[in-house]
Amino acid sequence: MTAPATPATAATESPAVKSQPVVMPPDATVGDAFQASLQACLAHLDANEPLFLEGRHRDNLHQTRVSWRRARAAMSLFRPLFEHDEESMELKVRMREIVLPLGPARDADVLLKQAEDQGWPYRTRRTLRGRRRRTYAVAVPLLRSPQWLEVKADLRAWLADPQWLDFAAGLRDAPARDLTDAALQKRYARVAAAGPDLLTLQPHELHKVRIEGKKLRYGCEFFADLYADAPGSLPNEFSTALGLMQDAFGEANDHATALHMLRAHGLPADVLGPVHGRAECVTTWAGVMALEPFWR
Repeated sequence: MTAPATPATAATESPAVKSQPVVMPPDATVGDAFQASLQACLAHLDANEPLFLEGRHRDNLHQTRVSWRRARAAMSLFRPLFEHDEESMELKVRMREIVLPLGPARDADVLLKQAEDQGWPYRTRRTLRGRRRRTYAVAVPLLRSPQWLEVKADLRAWLADPQWLDFAAGLRDAPARDLTDAALQKRYARVAAAGPDLLTLQPHELHKVRIEGKKLRYGCEFFADLYADAPGSLPNEFSTALGLMQDAFGEANDHATALHMLRAHGLPADVLGPVHGRAECVTTWAGVMALEPFWR
């Protein structure tokens, strides 16, 4: 179960609802942990999607994408449970494909906000507002489409099936850490391996490392209660350090995306300033590596 979702504070003037901690007992099974993680993601989605459709606020769109991304991360972390089941794997693929059209809308939001905050030339801002309108003209109908409603309903039905994951009952009913230890270590190893190349990775390669970092961060957040025996507050420390790394990598990705978008519209790219450096990426990556993995 999860703590009830609460809106962002009034001081932010944002209707966005952020994710809430996942509550699970230390003796949870693998199935319990999977259920709790996905239910938390669906609660996060249910809190933001209607608000976005009603008010078109960019923060609700962002949190809608985050909630679904967290759900997909849970599916990835728990993949050993269902990777040999064709129906379950098909659902995982559908969850990835259905939200792809929301990406351009979020990119348009990020760049338009930067343009408005920094007072870019009027022509540039006008063009970016037009791009945002066009991407929202795709995003809004998507979230009202039969295909979107169907994949959400199928995910809920999959979770509610009385015979859910019976084909993997041995692992499903095992202690949660029989799976979560390995799931966290796998993503940690991928993030760690990228360190020597961070300064030279191509933007799309850096983005892949960022995705692995997100999965590791979400796993740390999902599974925090399972590691009550970890020294100090290591799960929270990992989440915080990974959040800083995610922000640094995100700035690099946003810069590359913005450059591509401006060039695609024939707009001057000098408004972006100098080429984004990777120093902060390296520094925040080192901050993660300095922590002792609490799942070992």
